Amino acid sequence: MTIKRRACITAGALALAVTLAQTAAAQLVFKLGTVDNERSHSGVGVDAFAAEIAKLSNGTMKIEVFHAGKLGGIPAQMANVFAGSQDMHLLYPEFLSNQVPEAKLISMPYLFENLEHLQKFYKSDVWKPAVDLIDQRGAVILDKEWSWTIQDPRGLIVVKPIFTPDDMKGLKLRIWEDKTAIETWRGFGATTQIVPRPEMYLAFKQGIIQGGPETIGIAYDQKNAEVAKYWVRTEEYYQIINIMMNKAKYQTLTPEQRKILETAMQNAGKIFVATTVTGYTEKKEKAKTEFGVAVIEPPLAPWRERGAQTIARLLQENYVPASLIEKVRALK
Repeated sequence: MTIKRRACITAGALALAVTLAQTAAAQLVFKLGTVDNERSHSGVGVDAFAAEIAKLSNGTMKIEVFHAGKLGGIPAQMANVFAGSQDMHLLYPEFLSNQVPEAKLISMPYLFENLEHLQKFYKSDVWKPAVDLIDQRGAVILDKEWSWTIQDPRGLIVVKPIFTPDDMKGLKLRIWEDKTAIETWRGFGATTQIVPRPEMYLAFKQGIIQGGPETIGIAYDQKNAEVAKYWVRTEEYYQIINIMMNKAKYQTLTPEQRKILETAMQNAGKIFVATTVTGYTEKKEKAKTEFGVAVIEPPLAPWRERGAQTIARLLQENYVPASLIEKVRALK
């Protein structure tokens, strides 16, 4: 190789290195955390969101996704986003109930009639005080249309067959830090125990819990179906998720960059919704064939009756104003 050619190659390599360094320096990187694994519908959804951001920004924006609670449990990740130590979190809004009064309504048993009713709530003036409070705390919600609907119905993964709330008596149930959820399942007869989502499988293995509320798709993805062989469809509430982002970080973005976030949420949301559908089709069948899970779909009348009793009790305790319940029901 001639000296001249070697010099050209060296110069070309140097130029490429400089270009790559400049690209890396110009790239905006965001840290996004979830609590479910990458195979779950939430994992697939945030990975699709990250891919859309990379594509729409031509690589100038990047989402680093941390699955399976690597950044902590849900309360810790929400606190991180408010504080600015974490850029984004895949938000289940019912987990805001300790901070946002309106969030106490989300998981109230059988308060919402369907996903459309819940979506109307999130886009209404009834939820707006929650949006304002989230903003004051230091975060913004990215999907104003609330399009990330979970089509996989809620239920209970459990070690024994359950048909009515009477069968729940004394059952050691995994639950999260939310009074609404705790009182709902205590009303159904269970003995509740706080266990973070990433620790649920181990809690089953160690006999700390005998069941936990979740969809059959998530029970399959998280492998809880390996250790609990019954899944009971309860549909006690509906879920729409979103991504919350640190407000200060969001405000540094240009209008074009904010538009990329908005468009990526809509595009990835379609993939997310389609993935949740497979929870009650493909993943349900896999749970049955691979793990021997029995799927039980009981009449819901006894469950609805207990749910109404729970709401009445919470109203007596002034947990939420009766006027809020009335406003939600009027949205139908």
